[in-house]
Parts: sequence; structure tokens; C-alpha cells
Amino acid sequence: MEDIKNLLNRFRQSGILLFIGFLLIIYIAFGFVYWQQSSKQGELEEQVANISLIVDKPLASKEDLKAEYDDVNDALTSITDSGDAIAKIVDIAQKSGIDTDSDNLIVPSANPPEGREETVGGGTYRVFSFKNISVQGDFDNVMAFISDLDSGETQQTMVLTRITINQVEVTVEGEEATEGEEATEGAEEVEVSTRIEANATLDVDLYTKL
Repeated sequence: MEDIKNLLNRFRQSGILLFIGFLLIIYIAFGFVYWQQSSKQGELEEQVANISLIVDKPLASKEDLKAEYDDVNDALTSITDSGDAIAKIVDIAQKSGIDTDSDNLIVPSANPPEGREETVGGGTYRVFSFKNISVQGDFDNVMAFISDLDSGETQQTMVLTRITINQVEVTVEGEEATEGEEATEGAEEVEVSTRIEANATLDVDLYTKL
């Protein structure tokens, strides 16, 4: 009889432990689900906040859009000669610090030389397409030239359609300088430094009035 009671007590203790373990499993499962929901809720709140910023941003008025359109049209000039179009590109390069008197800037003739007609947004324009424009020089100057073409800062009707850039490190030798009293006859030192240069190949379209 005593053995049966001991056995029942063991079963009772095991049952309690199993029940506690079951409760822990349920608690951990609920905690995991809650953690996932909290993380997901945080992501949703961030998305809602970003969307709200976009929605709250005022749209451009009809008058503002018309003024911008008029500014672009005013910037368009009537060019019938490819040489005038090249002169505009050369002018941008000079303002960017490119040495245009050397081979640092090579602008091939437009193709076709007389340009082509293209309709954009209900308007018809003459477009001069320049392929494989070559530019090289100081890295900052080359990047300034490319940035100007891409943003239309100087010429709003320029469209940069293709670009490849290579960056190189150039070794520069300064003026020769002899040592003081310790220098032996004929011994010379040359100041050596390096600078970063770049060369790029560009395709550019220039839009003008007919």
C-alpha cells in the first residue's frame, strides 16, 4: 500500500512538472509572437511616417510648373550649326578648369552635323548628339565638368546620356633642389609628389529651338 502511495506521489510530482513545462512553452511562444508583432508594428509605423512625409509635401502649383516650363523654354536657343553647339560644351569645360587648348578636351562633330528633330512633351526641338566626347585632367575639374553637364547648371538644355570614368594617380616631379653643405658634387634631389587625375568619355545631347 505504501508503495502505491509513493508511486502516486511521483506521478503527481511529474504531472506538476509537465504542467509547469507546458505553461512555460506557451508563455515563450506567446512572447515570441508578441516580439514579432512589435517588430512588425515598428516597421509599419516607420513606413506610415515616410508615406506621411510624402503626402504632406505640397504639390507644385500649376503656376509654378508653368513658370518652370517657361524658364526651360527661355534657356533654349536656336542653333543650326554644330560648331556653335560645340562652343557651348567648350565654354562649360573652361569654366570647370579643363585646359581646352590641349588634347584634354576632344569634342567630335555632332551626328548628324545639322542635328535631328525630336518631339518631347508636345514640343519639337533640334537635337545635336555628341558621341565619345573625351575629357581628361585634374580629377576635381573633370568631375565639375561632368556634374555641370548632368545638372544643367550652366546650360539647362544639356542632357548627359552616357559616361565612363577612369581615375589614375599621376607622379609629378618638382623642381630639382640641391642639398646644403652635406650634398656632394653632382648629387641632386627631386621633389616627387602625386596627384589624382581622371579621364572620361561622354555622350551628350543638346536641345535647341527649331
